[in-house]
Amino acid sequence: MTIDVFAPDQAPARTDLPFLRHRGRPRPAPAAAPPAPAAAPPAPRPAGLDLSSPAPAASASGSASLDLSTPAPAARASGSASLDLSSPAPAARASGSASLDLSSPAPAARASGSASLDLSSPAPAARASGSASLDLSTPAPAATPAGNPAARSARRRPARPLPRARSGERTLLTPKAPTITLTRLQSGIGVLAIEAACSASVGDLRIGAAYQLADGHSSLVSRSGGIAAGPRDSRRPVILARAEQYERLLIDLRQNRQLERLVVFAFSESDRQLNWGGTLVTSTAGGARVELPLERPASAGVMVLLSIYNVHGEFVVRAEMETIPGPIRAAVGAYGFDRISWLDDRTPVA
Repeated sequence: MTIDVFAPDQAPARTDLPFLRHRGRPRPAPAAAPPAPAAAPPAPRPAGLDLSSPAPAASASGSASLDLSTPAPAARASGSASLDLSSPAPAARASGSASLDLSSPAPAARASGSASLDLSSPAPAARASGSASLDLSTPAPAATPAGNPAARSARRRPARPLPRARSGERTLLTPKAPTITLTRLQSGIGVLAIEAACSASVGDLRIGAAYQLADGHSSLVSRSGGIAAGPRDSRRPVILARAEQYERLLIDLRQNRQLERLVVFAFSESDRQLNWGGTLVTSTAGGARVELPLERPASAGVMVLLSIYNVHGEFVVRAEMETIPGPIRAAVGAYGFDRISWLDDRTPVA
């Protein structure tokens, strides 16, 4: 058999080498088929990213799109969520939309339920009910509603801090400055002594104290009533009543956390009229002195001289100087000590 080297396509097939691919000259391409009719445009997708569309007419309901080039969209359907950074003045936003507008100078209105962040609007015309917005550029509200206690309290000046007692110095309590605060060290170290420095011309003056502990226990301490320690049955009483040159009350400041409050009162042992005079002196271990003048017209009854409150470990001392007609029971009851069990009008049970 003769093989023409110039006509390889006429060579017989090799059946002994089936794994070799038959090679031949390239065949001419078939004739082009007639053009098919134009296909219909694809349906719009519900969610897409369009950065080149110059002016879309409207967004379909429920679509979520990002449009950075549209100068002024005509309208957005209800429920759309869009980010528009270039629109100068959108006409309206439908109810329920959530948008971020940083360039709109003065939006006309926001629909009910919208949540927007507007940092440049100087004076928005109105906000519908239920909207939550943050406006950082509005200079001042137009007017304060009349009769609003919150608005009146906002205009008040901040309260001045109470003066502090200083070690080695004397502080005088007056009607214009009746309160002073002991520091944490002055309220927690040593003994707080309260002494009625009065002459014999005043009369048979006696002092006592009604106290309340942190556990709710309330009672009375008075040397005249026979209860010179409080609590009475405690091995380490918080308050002691003593009489040296003058009537004294001693508060153990190592137990200051147990003492919640107390009031110091003065009365006549024989229920007579007292010619008030002298000074009630409160002194700390560091040498601070708080003095309260007892210059009052002569009177009978009980006079509440001083109150002490434990505020976060610091004692706040306040001058009361209030005369209450009646027995000791009525005087301490006027200051809220209503949990004391009484044997009589002057002596508690415990």
